[in-house]
Amino acid sequence: MKGLVKNMPEVLKSQRLLFLKVLFSLQIAFLAFLFFQAVSDNHYYLVNEDEVINFCSAKVFSETGSVRAEGCIAENVSRIGEMNWYGPGYSIIYGAAKKFFGDSPALFIKIHFVWALFTLAIIFLLPVSLEDKLLSGCVLLFAEQFTGYIFTYFPESFHLLAASVFILLIVLIDQSRDQRKGIIYAVIFTGLALFMVLFRVTAIFWITALIGLSQTRKTAVMMILVFMAGLVFTLLYMRYFTAPPYAADMQKIDRLFEFDVIGFVVKTIRATGRNTFELLKSGSSGVYGLLMLMLIASIRWWQTKDRLLLAALLVSSSLVGALMAYYSAGPWYFLKQSAILIPLLIIALIITGSSVKLKYGIFLTALLLSPFMYNNLSAGIQVRRNAFSVLESNRQFHSALLELREFINEKENVTILWCYDEFDYGPTAEALLPFATTSGFPILYTSNIVKAAETPEVRFQLHNKLKVQYVLSRSPLDLPSLRLVHATQFYHFYKIEK
Repeated sequence: MKGLVKNMPEVLKSQRLLFLKVLFSLQIAFLAFLFFQAVSDNHYYLVNEDEVINFCSAKVFSETGSVRAEGCIAENVSRIGEMNWYGPGYSIIYGAAKKFFGDSPALFIKIHFVWALFTLAIIFLLPVSLEDKLLSGCVLLFAEQFTGYIFTYFPESFHLLAASVFILLIVLIDQSRDQRKGIIYAVIFTGLALFMVLFRVTAIFWITALIGLSQTRKTAVMMILVFMAGLVFTLLYMRYFTAPPYAADMQKIDRLFEFDVIGFVVKTIRATGRNTFELLKSGSSGVYGLLMLMLIASIRWWQTKDRLLLAALLVSSSLVGALMAYYSAGPWYFLKQSAILIPLLIIALIITGSSVKLKYGIFLTALLLSPFMYNNLSAGIQVRRNAFSVLESNRQFHSALLELREFINEKENVTILWCYDEFDYGPTAEALLPFATTSGFPILYTSNIVKAAETPEVRFQLHNKLKVQYVLSRSPLDLPSLRLVHATQFYHFYKIEK
């Protein structure tokens, strides 16, 4: 009897392991089922206006080898390379995939599914117990920020894959007893963060983890300096290699380059307060869930002073602070940009000696919320499959747009001014446009954000920042310097003659 009682913890642990192994296997199997159900016939298409940027920039690169923007607002592109506000990263990775695997409408989803599997595989490389690995994987598969984005054209699965590498390096640095190895891991970590800035500038906040992992005050000061240098690198990259951001709260960053430090600080404080208030009253369960994880991690760090928890909190608080100061308090935008914090906080809480009750409390919460996640996931899959049907029913419109290439004679980069919300197809109409001339030069579409009731002079205003050669309009235009070169029942295409 005493032996049975003594061995009870091991028996319970063995039962928990068996349960987690079975559950994890079922989750992977169900994810694979959803994946094949969604894209096995390639009847899948984008629905969100923001998905268009990634989708079309990949087309530009795959067809022309150029990282030039696929579209812009008011002729605003990067100072170097005429790129969009994401820079060259997504154009290259998705464009190269299109070039290699072909132009399947479901290619993005297939790539994201593979990345998701790699993310889970990297979690199993963590030098922690098998139970903690399985728990982390199961919770992550129940998280909408992980599973939901697989089935979209957004690049979050790529960032979650990178996050898993960052997390692995953080744990290796934390557990390293060899100073030389720790330095090597830290250098790799810093290099990866700077590389990821080319895809999303907020990746620079990963470097704050090194501050939390520092064992001495001297090392912490050194890591703060590394982070500050990284911020300067990021700001210079934004200045020259990304287009001016459309988000209003990000535009205040330009004040730094005008040396208006006081104006920059005042506007930053105001935006942070306003956006924080808006976020807290948003009523979003996803937002509250993320903030709750941050709160639990804060309490655990206060109790244990664990360096890994501090690293996770520094990354989380710096990223959330930056989003509040320079981005948007809209829950949809906020949760997309902060999705990388979910695996970071979950894994940090699970592997840092938390009690079994806390670990399985996190797991149980994720399990109870999973029906809502799968409901949203199914709805997202269905709406994108419906979008393919809409695409099929608009083949005539699509073909007519592709005819534009036959009426472009320039042997150089081409820019077309249009008003994308004129067309009945919806916000993803841009994805139907041609992005390469018959000579292989990239085509960029610039648009003015104006109300539909505005006059043609306002809708088709030139800003003289780019060399705009053509105007594409839904209706006939009677504007000076425009010569009609092609017209269909869907549009009128004009050459600008100056």
